[in-house]
Amino acid sequence: MVCAWPAALFLGPLLSLLSLLRGVVGVAILPRQDSSSDNDGIHLAVSPVCGALSGNVSEVNAGIDLSSIKTIVSFGDSYTDGGRHDGGPLAPAVIIPPNAQAGGRSTNGLVWNENIANDIGATLKDYAISSAVTNITLWPNNPKPVDFIQQVDLFLSQNNTLDSESTLYTVFFGINDWEDSLTLGDYLPQAAQDLLGQMKILASAPTNAKNFLVTDVYGRGTETTDGQAWLQSIFDGLIEFHSQGINVAFANYARIWDGVLGSDSGYEAFGYTNTSACVIGNGTLTYGSCAQPQTYFYWIPGHPSKETHRIMADYVELVLKDCAV
Repeated sequence: MVCAWPAALFLGPLLSLLSLLRGVVGVAILPRQDSSSDNDGIHLAVSPVCGALSGNVSEVNAGIDLSSIKTIVSFGDSYTDGGRHDGGPLAPAVIIPPNAQAGGRSTNGLVWNENIANDIGATLKDYAISSAVTNITLWPNNPKPVDFIQQVDLFLSQNNTLDSESTLYTVFFGINDWEDSLTLGDYLPQAAQDLLGQMKILASAPTNAKNFLVTDVYGRGTETTDGQAWLQSIFDGLIEFHSQGINVAFANYARIWDGVLGSDSGYEAFGYTNTSACVIGNGTLTYGSCAQPQTYFYWIPGHPSKETHRIMADYVELVLKDCAV
């Protein structure tokens, strides 16, 4: 049976497309001010836990000025995958039933990095791809043979000439590495070094990247000793990068997942009515899906709804603003 789709499901993507068209004709995109006014009532109910760029892992912004960013280059997995993996313009983030993936995304609208790019009027070059890990040789049984190394290789092969000062590089891996480590062995220490190694390549000639944002939510509500060690290794690497004059920031989405899935603050505080997925089955088709996707934490199993992606963007922007050191 084909379900009836409420107008709210299509309104957000349509507004996003209109926003894109406004940008094409030269109308400025103003920074976002309030996530609750146009996000179907879904809003942040947690704040970043800011700290110093030293010692144990904490959320921090050491030098990134979001207002000066003109280009965002993104690497990652399905949480960052905009449906195209070569840095080119993304398809409109619209659901066309029965396809459950908006323009190839694992969600029903814009992904988090698209939201940030729209907020500041930046160009987004997205290389992320679903199921990606840091280094596929560590996890040969990963569902897809895709990784950070391949994404960086593609980016470098294009001979991009981007201004180092006004380009932000976002790096979001860990979910698939952590899941693979549960069955294939704990290679997370090497995975962390491989992630930092690709960042070092980007920070070197010819790219000479100067601004890195790293985000993470490896366990999506589950914390393990191995996972925390993964985070600490990456954080230690960011400290080293900054000592070499590179601007870095770290945002931990575990704050959102813990808040929604735990008792403090709880999903209702964010405006959700359900912590499961709207789309049933393997997440590819809309048949039998929920009637009110705007109130669900996940769109397809394990993957954020467009409303969740919006507050993920809001959260990063808070880290960059409030956690500056």
